[in-house]
Amino acid sequence: MKSIEIYGFIGWIASYIVFVVYLAWVFLPESALHSLGIHYFPQKYWALAIPSFFVATIFTVITGYAALNYCFCNHFNSYENIEDKYTRLHNLKKTELHEGLPEVYDIPINVVNNVLYWQKEMIEKYLPKHQD
Repeated sequence: MKSIEIYGFIGWIASYIVFVVYLAWVFLPESALHSLGIHYFPQKYWALAIPSFFVATIFTVITGYAALNYCFCNHFNSYENIEDKYTRLHNLKKTELHEGLPEVYDIPINVVNNVLYWQKEMIEKYLPKHQD
C-alpha cells in the first residue's frame, strides 16, 4: 500500500471525526458539553459565521476572477480580436501530410466569413426558389 493512500484514508477518517465534533458542538446544549468535560469552546455564533464567510469568499473569488478576465479582454469591436502579435497563419508551402498531426494555426477572417456567410448568399443567388 502506498503512503499517499494511507494519508488519504487518514484524512478521510479525520474529516468525518471533525464533522461529528462540529455537529456535536453546534447541536448539543452547553450543559451537555459541560457534563462531557468540555468547558472551553467558541460561541455558537461561529457555527454559522465561519461557513457563511467561506461561502462569501468563494462567491467573491469567482466573481473577482470573472471581473479580472473581463477587464483584460479587448473590446468587442477591436481588431486584435481578429489578429494580433500571437496570430499564426497557415503556411501553404509546407506540407504536413506525412508528419502526423498538423500544426495549430489561426483561420483568417475572410475564410471564416466565406464559410459562414458566402454559401448562403450563393445558394440564394444561383438556386431557383421553390415555388408552390
